[in-house]
This record gives sequence, C-alpha cells and structure tokens, in this order.
Amino acid sequence: MSAFQPIAKDPVHQKVIDALLTFIHRSGLKVGDKLPGERQLALELEVGRNSVRQGLLLQLEEEGIIERMVGRGAFIRKEIDVDSIQLKLAKVNYQDLLEIKITIEQLAIRRAAERASDAQLAQLCEAAARLQAEADQGNFSIKLDHAFHNKLLECGGSDTLTQMVVSLIESLDGSTGILDDVKEIWLKTVPYHMDIALALQKRQVSWAIAAHEYIYRLDLEALNGFTEQQ
Repeated sequence: MSAFQPIAKDPVHQKVIDALLTFIHRSGLKVGDKLPGERQLALELEVGRNSVRQGLLLQLEEEGIIERMVGRGAFIRKEIDVDSIQLKLAKVNYQDLLEIKITIEQLAIRRAAERASDAQLAQLCEAAARLQAEADQGNFSIKLDHAFHNKLLECGGSDTLTQMVVSLIESLDGSTGILDDVKEIWLKTVPYHMDIALALQKRQVSWAIAAHEYIYRLDLEALNGFTEQQ
C-alpha cells in the first residue's frame, strides 16, 4: 500500500507540504535519505508537478527540512516534528467535519422554514435564549449549544439529518482539544443562534442562512487563529 494519500486541491501547495511531511514521518525517512522524484510525487498525490515543486521549494527547502542537489534530487536535511504534523492533520480533519456539519444544518434550516410547527420554533427560540443567558454571564456552554443545534435539526424534520449531525458533533468534540482558549470567539457566535431562531419564526430562510454563515466563519476564525499560534 502506498504511504501517500491523494489530496484535495485547495490550497494545493499547502496540502502537498502536509502530505510530504506525513509521508516522510510514516516512511521512517531519516536525515540524509532521498525523497522520490517530482514526477512520482505528483503521480502519488494526484496533483501537478508544479504544485509539488512549490511545496518543495517554497517551504520545505526554506525551512531547512529538505535540501535539493542539482542532478541528484531532494534529501532529508532535518528531523520532522511529529507533534506539528499531528496538529496540522487534526486541523484539516476538524475543518472537513465542520464544513459537512454546516452543509447539513443549512439543509435543515431550509426544511425547518417550510415544515416546522410554531411550537417547535418557539422551543428553538427558548434554546437560543438559554444559550444567550449563559453567555451574558461570560460562559459558553457546549451543552446548551448542542441542545440548540439538536432542536434546529428536529425542526428540520429529518431523523437521518439529525443522526448524521449528532455523529459529526461527537467527532468534532473529539477534536476540540486542538482549539485552546477560543471561548471568546465562540461567545461571539451566540447572538447568531437567536437570529436563526427568530428568522425561522418569520420563515425568512435567507436571514437564517446568513446568521448560520456567521457562526461558521467564527468557528473557522477560532481554528485558523489556533493554527497561526503554532
């Protein structure tokens, strides 16, 4: 089995870098060992040779991790920081899960605007109010946040969507250890929960989706802010 995993192409060269670092670690390459050629790397990673070249030249060589020798190829020059690799992979996994969760929840919002009863939407507003009351005390309650999102899915009227998102939330909870000290950013998301609930009460899908997008952007801000600190 190949030590490489095909990667998405956005942004390509950064993911090439992450894939190369992971390959070096998993393959047990040591200082002085030679990397495969650009053509083989491009084939294994399913990207263009230019993306491989950017990954090698623009970062790995500049950071002193590899050394290119004309006519001979690229060689490992410095040991890889395993903890750094794991953090990068955790970030990618967290963001992928978050994007899937957001997509499913937005489908639930569209369904809720059409199908949810007034009583269900009133309960959604109550869940948002409890979350806001806790935030007013300076606390972000993950439990109350989950309660709101579960109620949102109930309003969407699909057990399948609910089960999918609950599973994703459990996976995200397992990854939140990579997000240290982001309470202040998560507190900023709280008012948008009430915006979603009020918008759905008025059956205004575009308003609800816009508020949901702001929550997603703040979640990404927390994730990217953590990464920049590393």
